[in-house]
Amino acid sequence: MKTTPKENRFEFVVIASARARQLLKGAEPREAGEKKVTIAQREVLRRKVVKIEEAVS
Repeated sequence: MKTTPKENRFEFVVIASARARQLLKGAEPREAGEKKVTIAQREVLRRKVVKIEEAVS
């Protein structure tokens, strides 16, 4: 993510929701906490997870 999450809220929501789904499926959290959605949001805000750009062919 090139911009800060506060500058691009849509991208923040997309990345955090994708990470929350990963956590709900059993991925290892990189932040402490109880709620998966909150953990995902913190990870994105603290840049512990990033969006992977897909190559367009």
